[in-house]
Amino acid sequence: MRDHSGAREEFTNITVDEWGRWFTDKKKIINEKILSHFKQNLFRDETGIYIYQTFHEHAEKGYISVHGPLLALFRISDDSFIFESLDEQKISETEIILYGERPLLRVNRLGAWAHISAGVSPYFSERLTEDNGTFEFNRSIIAVKKNIDWITAVGS
Repeated sequence: MRDHSGAREEFTNITVDEWGRWFTDKKKIINEKILSHFKQNLFRDETGIYIYQTFHEHAEKGYISVHGPLLALFRISDDSFIFESLDEQKISETEIILYGERPLLRVNRLGAWAHISAGVSPYFSERLTEDNGTFEFNRSIIAVKKNIDWITAVGS
């Protein structure tokens, strides 16, 4: 991971809600270019999840509040998941859970959860099976959770 220790730290009013929608104060962020920039510049340290930005010689870490899935699954390849942040991780190394009726995937680098985007949902469903209430993805059992921490320890 890059060293951002010299960057100015700010606690922003950016919040991700329980459905993965991004807000500044109570206003939904709808500009897809801004959202894409934020999601592709996410990092994590001992304080939390932050957006890293530079402007000339200045660098800033803007911490955000996460109360739901931080990202969405962007693409599925034969053996990898690719998230909106452009993080790619092996399917075999990804924890998948059902939270209520929503499948969520753990983004390991950030210790956060991602939901399945509508465009990827059919491809995800092709590999999802159910037998007597037990769900599997690529023949691995999916845990059903009633409560989760939206931000988990990295590497756990």
